[in-house]
Amino acid sequence: MIRSKSGNPENTIIKAKSSSASVLSLQADSIKVSGLEITGTKSSYAGIKLSGCGNCVIENNLLSNNGYGIYLLSSKGITISNNDITNNSDFGIVLATSNDNTISGNTASSNKGRGIHLGTSDGNTVSGNTITLNGVSGLYVCPRSDNNLVFDNYFVNTVNGEIKNGTGNAYSTAKTSGTNVAGGPYIGGNFWGKPDETGFSDTATDADGDGIADVVYSFENSTYADSLPLVSTTEKANEETNEETNEETNEETTSVVPVANFETNTISGPAPLSVQFADLSENAEGREWDFDSNGQIDSIDQNAVYEYTTPGTYIAKLTVTNSNGTNSKTATITVTETKEDNSIDNVNGESEVADDSSVDSEITDDGSGDKEDSSRSSGGKSHRSAGGSVSGSPEPASNIEVKELSQAFITNGKATQFEFPRNATCVVYVSFDSKKTAGKTTTIAEQLKNKSTLVSDLPSDKVYKSFNVWVGNSGYASLKNIESSVICFKVENDWMQESMVDNSSITLNRYDDGEWEQLPVTVLKEDNEFTYFTAETAGFSFFAITGKESGFSENVTESGSGPETRSVDMKDKESTGFTAEMSKQRKSTYIHGSEVISEIAALFSEWIEYIRDWAKV
Repeated sequence: MIRSKSGNPENTIIKAKSSSASVLSLQADSIKVSGLEITGTKSSYAGIKLSGCGNCVIENNLLSNNGYGIYLLSSKGITISNNDITNNSDFGIVLATSNDNTISGNTASSNKGRGIHLGTSDGNTVSGNTITLNGVSGLYVCPRSDNNLVFDNYFVNTVNGEIKNGTGNAYSTAKTSGTNVAGGPYIGGNFWGKPDETGFSDTATDADGDGIADVVYSFENSTYADSLPLVSTTEKANEETNEETNEETNEETTSVVPVANFETNTISGPAPLSVQFADLSENAEGREWDFDSNGQIDSIDQNAVYEYTTPGTYIAKLTVTNSNGTNSKTATITVTETKEDNSIDNVNGESEVADDSSVDSEITDDGSGDKEDSSRSSGGKSHRSAGGSVSGSPEPASNIEVKELSQAFITNGKATQFEFPRNATCVVYVSFDSKKTAGKTTTIAEQLKNKSTLVSDLPSDKVYKSFNVWVGNSGYASLKNIESSVICFKVENDWMQESMVDNSSITLNRYDDGEWEQLPVTVLKEDNEFTYFTAETAGFSFFAITGKESGFSENVTESGSGPETRSVDMKDKESTGFTAEMSKQRKSTYIHGSEVISEIAALFSEWIEYIRDWAKV
């Protein structure tokens, strides 16, 4: 148990020693954390992080000014209750690949991201929580989260729910007598309000006074709905419709003109430059885009992508209209000359050139790291390509065996996959769902000569390969921007056979927050040369592929048929002949049971005899 003596979080404050690590990081079962105030870590790190834990209790804590408040990774049976989680720079409560947990009675308020985030997590119960004034949304449920129950929560956010479907989820429970979170007489669904009191539950009618709205609450862009949404118990929410209509009729009519506004993902770069435009205008009924300053309409869509192929300075203009007027806004786009194509690497006399398809790939074999190439990351220098960028790798170039680059266009709300078709490394592809438009972005897969110089040690099992994955600019690949991340990798069948490793023991390990985390893997397919695996991950950084040795070679004295005796005339046989005979015998050792042991014993006996005879010469 980890708790304060008084049980009062305000009396026991734990501050982060380093802002680049989680304050309290747990990897054990049946731990209780209670009565603490935890603060001081930065974005992407948590006040309390549980990794691979089971049956723990996190209750009555105050978590503020961290990246995440509470973060569960691959954990099960955790109870999170009666915690105050406020003013964190990312999310309040995050579940990633975590199942069968209970989140109840917490306050998740004024976090810059989401109040509660369920990512690839099943069978969780979320009830009795107060989730208000969060910057992005109150609740997020990813499309790979199934069979979760969300009921009797009090949501008051500008955006209350981002519900991406999934299977078997429910947002209300059976109507039951009892005081709900909004003060009504029955428990059923959730309260869906807004800070300005214009939300569904703020204004919904309740003809029979049971505290449940007369109509269901449907989530935007989702197949789900709350069938028993709660209503406000204030007098305002239950005003008669005709009284509201009379008040509106007596109000003075005011003309509302449109206000043009938009944002872009970039405003400068070498040709060809792809720019993502997003319309943020207010009170607009129509719009016209002129991207290239020629006075012609290029698009009328709310969001659009335009590619500038010719260097120059352009004035991009958005004009919005409604029945009361017109308004415009402009932005200057600067397109520079295309830099010399440095995407060609000469490695041992060979060249690899990045293609210009929708997903671009590039191979780099840095060797000692002495190659001069301004377009490529090496020893911390940045890599920048047309329309997208990726931060330099922190891995020393001398430790990189080979790397491959892949490019894809990242758009908010869409799945993105970076493929590595040239098979330079053990990484086949990287995929995730994006929550933020980033444009054309580069991802690097680095296969290392040894363990990463940036990790303290290696996992305990037999290591196949160590590799790094870097996505976009530093800090982009976080739970704030991406979700449902997957790595597909491959392992040589010969290595598994020679190392006596079964594919069921293969594990992908991710180094995060000073610790190795084992990520469950799924066998995707197998061919003559490789077995392919996929693993879900909460982020991208340092990885190691490991397997467990079967260990049967240790049991050389097990019962069964005795060693086979072979007649070998060592005096007349050249050493090359003996080597060939040993190779021939080795080929027959890939069989099961006592025959394997017999073959090993026979070879060992023959080798000892050969050494003795050689010593007599």
